[in-house]
Amino acid sequence: MSMIDPAAINLPVDAGDWSDDWSADEAQIPTVRKPAGASAAGAAIGLNLLADLARGRLTMLVEDARDSLVGQVRSLKSLAELLADNIGDSLGDNAAPVKQFIGKASGTIDTIADTLAEKSVEQLVDDGRELVRAQPVVAVSLAIAVGFLVGRIAKASQD
Repeated sequence: MSMIDPAAINLPVDAGDWSDDWSADEAQIPTVRKPAGASAAGAAIGLNLLADLARGRLTMLVEDARDSLVGQVRSLKSLAELLADNIGDSLGDNAAPVKQFIGKASGTIDTIADTLAEKSVEQLVDDGRELVRAQPVVAVSLAIAVGFLVGRIAKASQD
């Protein structure tokens, strides 16, 4: 049986483009009628346009999710600052080291939010790939931690 080149087949646009002809020689693969003037190059261009459209739409969705994540990270910073203020009241003089730790964590959270906001989706994907290649254990641990946090945030937002 010969291999079929997907770029050489003009994919049907609607149900009228399919033929009802089933050929025993082609192992029960339906044949496709080419519309008048159609060519393999035209089909390849159509597939490329479709892929570009899907890639653009996916990029927009990821950018929207990134912007939402930046807002949630910034609210986490506000929560850390609120915690630092309230710890001072309950711990008294022993609160200084805890406040210092929370202050450093708050600065780190702010840096993460700024980095997420400034980078494009492509840059973030490239950074993620580099991290996974360089430190796979850290990447898996980070993915588990982020998944846990997202799950907790989602659960809290439902309540």
